[in-house]
Amino acid sequence: VVVLAAFIEAFNYKIVSSRTPFVIMTPLLILVVWHGVRLMNPDAWREVKFHAGSAISGRYPLFKKLVGLSLAFVALGMIIYAFGHYIGIFVFMLFLMKVMGKEKLLLALIVSVVATGVIFVLFEKGFNIELYRGLLFRYMAGYRVF
Repeated sequence: VVVLAAFIEAFNYKIVSSRTPFVIMTPLLILVVWHGVRLMNPDAWREVKFHAGSAISGRYPLFKKLVGLSLAFVALGMIIYAFGHYIGIFVFMLFLMKVMGKEKLLLALIVSVVATGVIFVLFEKGFNIELYRGLLFRYMAGYRVF
């Protein structure tokens, strides 16, 4: 539904701006429709229910990691919204390396700091693009966002 809404909205863009959404979303919509048609088969629904039940009951150990990673992405979005991209990127990388990757804390800190610094220099200085700073920064800058 979101992809379809974005696809329809892309018709309002100028042709130069709409090329990328159309190139990405046209094959995606074709795949969504194709898999939707495949799921019309009752045997397909039985297989989906079997594998979903197996994943939820714990028979697929990687499913727990997938849920953890999905929750980490949700947390990343909330951290970016509240504290900005740079803090979000740092915390997310640190979490992935230390908790999910089981790396040493010092290595995780070094890589997170260096990668966040490279992204900062690349965007702020190289491309002259200011990434979102977060609600807290805007509040401290004098905006009344709360």
